[in-house]
Amino acid sequence: MLPWLVGIAPLGMIVGATAAANELSVAVALVSGALIFSGPAQLTALELLGEGAGIAAVVATVVLMNVHLLILGSSIAPHWRGTSLRFRLLASSVLIDPTFIEGDRRYRSNLGGGHAYYLGAAAALAIAWHLAILVGALLGAMVPTSARLEWVLPLFVLAELVQRLQTSSMLVAGAVGGGVAYLARSLPMNGGVLFATLSAVAVGVVAQRRAS
Repeated sequence: MLPWLVGIAPLGMIVGATAAANELSVAVALVSGALIFSGPAQLTALELLGEGAGIAAVVATVVLMNVHLLILGSSIAPHWRGTSLRFRLLASSVLIDPTFIEGDRRYRSNLGGGHAYYLGAAAALAIAWHLAILVGALLGAMVPTSARLEWVLPLFVLAELVQRLQTSSMLVAGAVGGGVAYLARSLPMNGGVLFATLSAVAVGVVAQRRAS
């Protein structure tokens, strides 16, 4: 997971600083990190909460920004057949792009131990993510707001695309769609988010069918 942390750790600090800037507690920042477990979506949720948006609007926005997880879930599901409900609930709760890519690579190898490897990767990512959020929330105003995602997201996207080059092309659609969805979040009625996310899902489905 180390290559992923190049972009994930700074992004987590920005998430924590955003919570502090919106006068949200450290507890809210950490709990939202566990519930959402997605940097761009969590950042958007914190900003919406800070602006006084309703819970329904926040939940709807987060769901739209993470629609591509349906593709990841359907792709990794065959590897989880026959496992316990407890495992599937735990594994699916930490299913995001980095954990999918690393887990899928292990499942497709001949090394075995795929379940333990997947959960170990997820644990490493979760610990680093929440520590970064904590540091950002405690530092608060010391994190330059002018920097925000202008320099953080490129690092994350670069690390993600480098990893994705070793996987199927449909994942690239998820990465690009997720980035576009976040950048377009300011459009009225979340129109940009919806368009970018659904477009990414459509491209991903087509690419997945062609690959199969």
